[in-house]
Amino acid sequence: MPAEKESRILPELSSWDKGKFLEEREVNQVRERLSGRLPLFVIKDTEKNRKIAGFWRIPGTSIRVSPEGDIFYPVWRERVRINKPELYLPCSSLPRGWTFERLLASRRRPISEVIFYQVKKDDGSVEAAIRSMDHILERYGQEEVEVKQVLAIRNQIERARQVLQETKEVSKEEFEEGFENLYRQTLRLMEELGLNQAALSLKKDIARLLEEASTGRNGLGRRNPLVVLKRLEATEKRIEYRVNEIGFVRDKFLANKAGLLAQREKDRGVLIEAVHQFTSGLAGHEAFKKGETTNFQRGILLGIAGNLIYRLEQVRVKPYKPVAVEIIGQLVLAREEMKKGNYRAAKEIFDQASERAKYVLKKFILTQEVL
Repeated sequence: MPAEKESRILPELSSWDKGKFLEEREVNQVRERLSGRLPLFVIKDTEKNRKIAGFWRIPGTSIRVSPEGDIFYPVWRERVRINKPELYLPCSSLPRGWTFERLLASRRRPISEVIFYQVKKDDGSVEAAIRSMDHILERYGQEEVEVKQVLAIRNQIERARQVLQETKEVSKEEFEEGFENLYRQTLRLMEELGLNQAALSLKKDIARLLEEASTGRNGLGRRNPLVVLKRLEATEKRIEYRVNEIGFVRDKFLANKAGLLAQREKDRGVLIEAVHQFTSGLAGHEAFKKGETTNFQRGILLGIAGNLIYRLEQVRVKPYKPVAVEIIGQLVLAREEMKKGNYRAAKEIFDQASERAKYVLKKFILTQEVL
């Protein structure tokens, strides 16, 4: 292939614009991540974030739940720099001898900002929260976008190795033709995978290294198989790191989903138990039919109602939390009527509470339940 044609296809690496991909600070931060350096996790110092951090957390997850049943889950966003450090706080302990400001000013330390998202669809229900976890997992499943990106890049690395092997001890024209085709394939692949618009520094660095390797030349524009091999090895190292990242994200949100499912089952279980007590358990006692009973039996009934109030106080998430709070108020009134001996009035309150609980349970009925 004539040299003038080749120069129009392959970039001149002596003037390679690394800014096309990422700046030097990002490259340094990627290298620190690869060396095992944990990112500095930061969060905006706002009243809202302080409140969320103090909310009850679903065991085994990173999900916070407000006293009203609102659900918040954290995500983290890679940040190259923090321009106003006074607005942020660290989310973890600082290394000995380092201040927060010094870490933020470092040109190497990776930074990730923690952001809490509130579930608002379906009035902030746990069902919507579970769907949110599913949407995130859709990108990180074994057959989904992120994994497919990794597999495609691995295949391209192997293709580059094959071209490198095939162009050993061949003429300049054959060498240039082999790498011209490889370079075209790589550019097309980066476009198909969306890596040209990637936000993550790691992905941008992978794209940079793979495109550079696909030219078959070093930074001076000379044919250099050793440099190509080193770039491919560097790309592989970043891919392995990305595989671990994908696994971490997947495990994190699988745990969040499992926690939400467990909490949903627990909260629904309490309301189902309440319906049972209002219809046949507590309400099935002869006192609510005859309108009277002994003091001893009344004490037992009051104890059952008190225990049910305690159980309802453990309901955590929407849409069940507001209903539980409402029923607690009704139970308090029913207990007062029972203390006065007004069992029929208490039974009417039970009926109202039962209907309220049934309504929300049927609205979000699960296939395995029979109400």
